[in-house]
Amino acid sequence: MTDQLISETECKIIKAQMERRAKYRKEFLRMRTDPCKHSMEAGYVFDPALQRFMSMKACQFDHFQANPRTVISGITMLVLPMLVYGYCVYKQRSQFERDCRCGKILPRDRIFKLK
Repeated sequence: MTDQLISETECKIIKAQMERRAKYRKEFLRMRTDPCKHSMEAGYVFDPALQRFMSMKACQFDHFQANPRTVISGITMLVLPMLVYGYCVYKQRSQFERDCRCGKILPRDRIFKLK
């Protein structure tokens, strides 16, 4: 394996992942096609970890508490980009207006001119 692009340890890790995936797939298919085990559960495989995750996502808003970290992240992700964008637009339009009033941009060269 010296002439390949991956090392022996990486190859072992990949093989272990493939074996684990095959094992879990075989177990899932066995559980999914068992007619006796899941007849009480409407025909699907019940996964407790997935159920905990879905329950957590459903109750996430109910248990939310505002603290300084969430307030700062909210301001950083929502308010700050709008303010930065507004400032950039304001500066660009102010510069354009200043150039028009000083005569750097002639009326015939302006994009939005009255015809």
